[in-house]
Amino acid sequence: MTDENIHKTQCDGLAKLKIALRKNRRDAHHRYFQLATLAGDGTPRNRTVVFRGFGPDNHSLLAITDSRSEKATELAVHNRGEIAWYFTHTREQFRLRGQMVVVGCDALPTELLQLREETWQALSDAAQDQFFWRPPGLARGEGGEIEARDLIPDSFMLLAFQPDYIDHLVLARIQTRRLSRYVDGGWDERWVNP
Repeated sequence: MTDENIHKTQCDGLAKLKIALRKNRRDAHHRYFQLATLAGDGTPRNRTVVFRGFGPDNHSLLAITDSRSEKATELAVHNRGEIAWYFTHTREQFRLRGQMVVVGCDALPTELLQLREETWQALSDAAQDQFFWRPPGLARGEGGEIEARDLIPDSFMLLAFQPDYIDHLVLARIQTRRLSRYVDGGWDERWVNP
């Protein structure tokens, strides 16, 4: 690409996302984003998940899921997804596409297991309790409860979303839009018409 508005960078789109998180922290809903995946039949699935912070690489976005959920099954087949995140205070929308790394109880390398454990420890008791419930989607009364509560249950999975495309749209008085794409070990960024 020869457009003068395109340049290799460390990804200003992720920096802008971090700024938006800080500026919108007074709104409780700033911690929730929509995650879209593909079902086995190729149709899209979308749900709201809780943002659990950035990974140690300061690039991956962390969330959690239950290994018995449809989301986990979908990610086992198609590990790519898209996040849509809107911040009402600053009137910004972020759409991120990328790969989802699923970190279960058998994760390698051990750094991922440690990150999974740290994320588990940071959860509230109520959030942890959900992983001891019956499997998601079963009719009420079906399935058994997980008994042992002294260990992290195998059903607890950490999701590390690694974006390779970011569409940042600002809908404030002066509207702007920047597209960022990870190519050849760096980010190409381009300003486009909103």
